[in-house]
This record gives sequence, C-alpha cells and structure tokens, in this order.
Amino acid sequence: MNYNIINNNLTTKNLNINANINLKLNEEKLQELLNNFCHIKINNEIEIHYKFFKIINTFIDQNYILNYLIFIVENILKNYETFIVHVNIEKLTLLEIEKNRLFVQEMSNVLKEKFPDKLEVCNIYEGSFIFKQIYNLLAIFIDKKTLKKIRFQE
Repeated sequence: MNYNIINNNLTTKNLNINANINLKLNEEKLQELLNNFCHIKINNEIEIHYKFFKIINTFIDQNYILNYLIFIVENILKNYETFIVHVNIEKLTLLEIEKNRLFVQEMSNVLKEKFPDKLEVCNIYEGSFIFKQIYNLLAIFIDKKTLKKIRFQE
C-alpha cells in the first residue's frame, strides 16, 4: 500500500467504504467520525480517540484509516517541525489490543519511517493498569529516544 496522500483534501470519497455500511451512515456522518477519531487539536497537536477508531474500523479498511492519520500529520508538518499526539485509549481492552495488533504495528512502522524524529511527545490518556503493564513489557522493543517521548497522563 502506498501511504502517500496525493489529494490534500482527503474526504470519505477517497476512502474504500465497505458495502456492509449502514445506509443511515452518510458521507457527512462518516467524515464527522473520522474527524472525531483523529484531528488537529491546536497548532502542532493531534488528538486521537480510540473509541471512534473502534466505530470506523468496522466499515473502513485500516489502510485508509492509516492514510487519514498520515494526512493529518502531513498537514501539521507543513507549518511545524514536529508534532504532539494526545491519545485517549478509554475503553481499550486486551482483546481489542490483540485484535488490532497488526494495525498498531503497521501504523508505528509507517510513522517511524515516514516521519523520523518528528514526534515531539505522545501523551496517553485513560490508560488502564493492565495497559500500562503491557506497555512496560513492550518498552524494551521501543528505542530509547522514542520511549522518552511517551507519557501517561491521569
């Protein structure tokens, strides 16, 4: 999959929508869900909400979700040297971590390769005790420079 966004106006028209989508979910509502999932908060800050990923992941291919995230980062980097991420993982379960493991790995790899040294800080909110324990185990696989940029917020 090519993760380069050609069109700077990414909309749901650019996304491959699954035929199983509920007919009541129109393009405007889908765009709203994507924006609620990931958007520019202010300046160089991106806000990501897992609960909206969980919804849109049921009817949009994960490659297109990743392209949407890349689109957001690229727009920030037009005006700023780095970006800050705020990730709210409220309601994230162990089962969902396992279910989306490959997507998270792919997202991490693409962001690391496409935007090296552009992450300023990643704030994680609503991380459960179990998630923090898993993170501590996985931290040995994360380079020290990136590890210093990840912060859990209460």
